[in-house]
Amino acid sequence: MTNNGSASLYLKVARTLQDRIATGAHPIGSLLPTEHMLAEEFGVSRQTVRQAIGHLRGMKLLSARKGVGTRVEANRPQTSYYHTLQSLQDLFQFASDAQYRVTSADMVSVTGKEAEELGCRPGRQWLRLVGLRELPGESRGPLGADGPLCLTTVMIDGRYADVAATPRVHTRAIFAQIEDRFGVSITEVHQDIEATLVTEEQAALLRVEPGSPALLITRRYFGSGRTLVDLSRNLHPGGRFRYAMTVRREG
Repeated sequence: MTNNGSASLYLKVARTLQDRIATGAHPIGSLLPTEHMLAEEFGVSRQTVRQAIGHLRGMKLLSARKGVGTRVEANRPQTSYYHTLQSLQDLFQFASDAQYRVTSADMVSVTGKEAEELGCRPGRQWLRLVGLRELPGESRGPLGADGPLCLTTVMIDGRYADVAATPRVHTRAIFAQIEDRFGVSITEVHQDIEATLVTEEQAALLRVEPGSPALLITRRYFGSGRTLVDLSRNLHPGGRFRYAMTVRREG
C-alpha cells in the first residue's frame, strides 16, 4: 500500500475492511484480526489501524471491548455518511464518494453583503451552482425515505466558471477541477460549522420536515495570495451526516 499521508492511508484501510464486512468476509458477530495482524497485512502502523477502526466504529459497523477485541456489529453503515477531515485529501475523497448533482448554474453579479462575504468588489462576476450531494444509487423517494446528504450552493470566481457552467453531475471536487484546468493551487481551506433549521423550500429538496435541525458547513477555498477561488455552503440534515476532526498538539 502506497503511503500518500496518514489521512489517506487510514481511509484506504477502513474502506478495505468495510468491503470485507459488506461481502461477509468478516460476518456480523465475528471479531476482526488484531491491530498487530492488520498492521502487518496492510503494511501500516498500528496507529493507522486504530484510526481506520475508529472510522468504522463511527459508522456503527464495529464495536470494541477491552479484553475481547473488535466485533463486527453490522454489514452496512447506520448513518448515511460519516466524514473525517484531516487534510485536503479527505475533501477529495468526500467529493468522490458523494456525487454533486447540479440543478442550476448561473452567472451573478454580487453586491452588498454577498460581495463582502466573498471578499471582492461589488459587481464582480461569480458562477453560482445549486444542487444536491448524493451517494451513488441513493433513493429519491418521498419524505421520510433516505435522502440527499446535503443541499450545496457553490460560488466560483467568474474567471474559473468554465469548469461547471453547465448543470451536470460532478464526481470530483470543484476545487480539484479548477486546479487541473487553470493550474491554480488551493493552499488553504477555511471551514465554518453552525447549527441551523431547515426552511420549507430546503425541506422539500432534502425530504425532511420544515424546521428540522441541520448543520450548515461553509468552506472557503483560497489560492496563492489568499485569493478566494470558490466558496461552498453545505446544508446537512440531522441524522444523515456525521463529522469527525482530529486535532494534534504541535511540538
